[in-house]
Amino acid sequence: MSSGKNNNLDENGVGGEAEFINETVYNDFDMNENGESDELPDLLDEIRNAHESGTSSEWDSKNFDKLLNDAQRELYPRCKKYSLLRFIVSFLHIKVMNHMTNKAFDMMLEFLKDMLPEGEILPSSFYGAMKILSGIGLGYQKIDVCKFDCALFWKENEKMDKCPICKESRWKVNNGKKKKVPQKVMWYFPLKARLQRLFISSKTVEDMRWHEEKRVKEESIMRHPADSIAWKDFDKQYPDFTKDSRNVRLGLATDGFNPFGNMSNSYSMWPVILVPYNLPAYKFMRKEFLILSLLIPRPRAPGKELDVFLRPAIDDLKDLFHGISTYDAYSGQNFQMRAAILWTISYFLAYGYLSGWSTSGYKACPCCLDDTASQGLRGKICFMGHRRFLNHDHRWRKQKAHFDGTIETRSKPKEFSGEHVLRH
Repeated sequence: MSSGKNNNLDENGVGGEAEFINETVYNDFDMNENGESDELPDLLDEIRNAHESGTSSEWDSKNFDKLLNDAQRELYPRCKKYSLLRFIVSFLHIKVMNHMTNKAFDMMLEFLKDMLPEGEILPSSFYGAMKILSGIGLGYQKIDVCKFDCALFWKENEKMDKCPICKESRWKVNNGKKKKVPQKVMWYFPLKARLQRLFISSKTVEDMRWHEEKRVKEESIMRHPADSIAWKDFDKQYPDFTKDSRNVRLGLATDGFNPFGNMSNSYSMWPVILVPYNLPAYKFMRKEFLILSLLIPRPRAPGKELDVFLRPAIDDLKDLFHGISTYDAYSGQNFQMRAAILWTISYFLAYGYLSGWSTSGYKACPCCLDDTASQGLRGKICFMGHRRFLNHDHRWRKQKAHFDGTIETRSKPKEFSGEHVLRH
């Protein structure tokens, strides 16, 4: 059911969502190629500073205190190399790099507990290991979804047993078993804490100002998204947002893929990923800086229901646009961090899901809208009339034989502002 706490995975983790989530949670820790966590003490110090600055909740503080204690506890009596925390992070590295299932992880823990000297403090399961890491403040929430994608069982709907729209049961028929199993589940990775981590870490905090303080600015040359027309137009519309270069500009990307690598299986997953463009151009598209926000499990594309799944991320983004208190490791002080989506990144079909404009049929062009020039030819829709974009005195406008047998007299479609599109 929907929960604000970190959840263990119900599946064994063989491919699919489970493995994808395991890797996402694990990537919240800095590790080198050999699985060593030498930078873990620095990471804990940085998070401690953020907690002491007063930007964390009481629940987070209690869990973080326990995390610090686990970082100092010997794995077994007189073990000098591994603390409990370091062992768990290193073992998770092995799990992810070798695609180990949750069941295999549990079996290995059981074997190690039996092998190590008396007094060892290993967790007994993958769930127990992940619970120890909860103090880091980065986890995920499992949110139940209506079978027909009408609504999320979240916030005002969290305690409902039926969909508020279609009245379909939230639960599968479980033949009298006590545990209720939801019809469909979505994974949500809270955005606020992940953006705050970029400022808590001494490795990334200076880079979050790079676009303003270190970028080479030269008119008519685009080296970074900050040189784009869209970025500059946003700065003009929201000058208060622009005053602090630490405020985060994001891109939102989504697409479906088959998590099983089996093309005969039509099942797909839809991750929603955010890209922080404050970073240098050579960093913001690297895997470790891409922020997974949502993971939508589906047998097929979400279609127009995508906005239902996006609600948790949108709610976070609304709060972030107004600002949340965040610790800056560079200045050693708190500031009001704001964030905004500048654009979306997707192929044409997913663009239709995100924009709400149908990208199929006779009016498929999201720029021309109702003035799209299209024509049905032998069961297919073709998009004609490209000559209307030429200058009015261009010779091709009158060349009937070389095109569709007509003279083109129309002007190009009217361009609409985003505000006009929203109103109509």
